Amino acid sequence: MKIQERRPREVVCINGRRASRSLFVLAGGLLVVFMLFALPAQSATLPEIEEIKQLYQAGQYNNVVTALGEGEDWGAAQSLYLGLSHLRMGNTMKAIKAWQSFVRLEKGSEGGRKISRYLTILLQKEAERLAKKRVAQEKSFTEKLDPKAVAVYPFANKGTEKMAPLSRGLAAMIITDLSQVEGLTVVERIQIQAILDELKLAKSGLVNAKSAPRVGKLVGAAKFTTGSFLDLEEKNIRLDATVTQTESGKRLGAIDASGELSSFYTIQKALVFKLLCSLGYCPESLDDPTRLLVEKIHTKNLKAFRHFSDGLLAFDQRHYRDARRGFILALEEDPDFNLARKALLDTPLVSLNVANIISGAEAIDQ
Repeated sequence: MKIQERRPREVVCINGRRASRSLFVLAGGLLVVFMLFALPAQSATLPEIEEIKQLYQAGQYNNVVTALGEGEDWGAAQSLYLGLSHLRMGNTMKAIKAWQSFVRLEKGSEGGRKISRYLTILLQKEAERLAKKRVAQEKSFTEKLDPKAVAVYPFANKGTEKMAPLSRGLAAMIITDLSQVEGLTVVERIQIQAILDELKLAKSGLVNAKSAPRVGKLVGAAKFTTGSFLDLEEKNIRLDATVTQTESGKRLGAIDASGELSSFYTIQKALVFKLLCSLGYCPESLDDPTRLLVEKIHTKNLKAFRHFSDGLLAFDQRHYRDARRGFILALEEDPDFNLARKALLDTPLVSLNVANIISGAEAIDQ
């Protein structure tokens, strides 16, 4: 599959620094003339994609990285090869950044979907690596906690066993909602799960009063949210949650929301807005666009929510085919369930090692 190439923009170098020609146009014609004649200048063309391919095929990965830099101004093909070069050099996080750019540029394409699934595996591997490192260095860990960061842990099931998977579904919805608020940095679910796995808490998926601050420190969050849910005769549901400061243990809020199970989506939203208030972002302080994003219902279909939650449980256990089945069933119940759709698109068919990922990515531009 050939990737549409973006032509590299021409730049002007002034005293060794690059500046876009559009900058000069905006400054006015007279200023352009003055600058071009008053200052020593030379014209330079950024590397063509064919040059990048030749460097990559020759194994000159470092030269690819040097030529492309951060890759922020490049097209999809350049982003693909920048990510490949970083991956071959062992720079996983830089590869992830480059490929995230590729996915944005190739949204909806076959190549974009393929790289999106590869990114999921790389993000999980990187989260696992970081979790092992942080737990191993926990006693000497001196990294400051991010004052804007909040970690949302899986909710504890205090009801019937068949409702247990909702633990992850609730947390995923809340993480998505809180992430809409500018000023809050919500820890990714994959990062939290990696720490739970490393601390051997993954089997229960629960974080108790003793382990919660520890997990918060390991993910670098200044605040964390724990919660539980209870279904009463499968007719009603009650959600409880607390917001706590990681270092001091001070409780910032203890909240709840309850109602009919069939209206779980309104109960979830009620809890989210109470959580936001405990975090210092009450609804009245949000601008209209943000509030509307937070208010947006993920799904009103309880079966879809259950299937989605089943999929997340399988995903966390690296049972990718079962996870995809859960997300597909969720979408069959509710085709507008965007969280399930994104999860399906991001979930690989099978687990792959880095060598397999590199081979698959190289095939995209052939």
